[in-house]
Amino acid sequence: MQIRVRHAVSDDYDAACRLWSEADALHAAKLPDLFRTTDLPARSRSAFDRNIEDTESALLLAELDDAVVALVSVHVYEQADQPDMPALVPRRYAEIEELVVANAHRRRGIATRLMGAAHGWIRNRGINEVELTVYDFNEPALHLYRNLRYAPAGRRLWRRLD
Repeated sequence: MQIRVRHAVSDDYDAACRLWSEADALHAAKLPDLFRTTDLPARSRSAFDRNIEDTESALLLAELDDAVVALVSVHVYEQADQPDMPALVPRRYAEIEELVVANAHRRRGIATRLMGAAHGWIRNRGINEVELTVYDFNEPALHLYRNLRYAPAGRRLWRRLD
């Protein structure tokens, strides 16, 4: 099994949308109050293009036998001094926006390899902090992130008011 990681290019739009559609369907099934199924492309072309053109973002793809089977989207954020909240420390950090591995290719080390590439991209920008959000239902992702030494920094809670 030869996994190749590379930056996305414009021609990868359809392959990326197929992956995002798989992830979106899972989220819609598990959290229907927050996510829904749709027949539209999973992400807009303009959002995809911004992601691959922005120097503060990266969209990395994993290929297996020349087929795109996974992606990770990373973005760099700058938290400037906050005059209204002086306790917040100014910092520059990265956020893993999305990590998707095609259902048929899970449990093969692809996500770990892709996250390693994302961490390398982040380090090359002189950044040593990375954050991500994962929903509690997603046990496989939680397991992966624990193995990669991610730890909770807080909890975001949600409820419906009936």
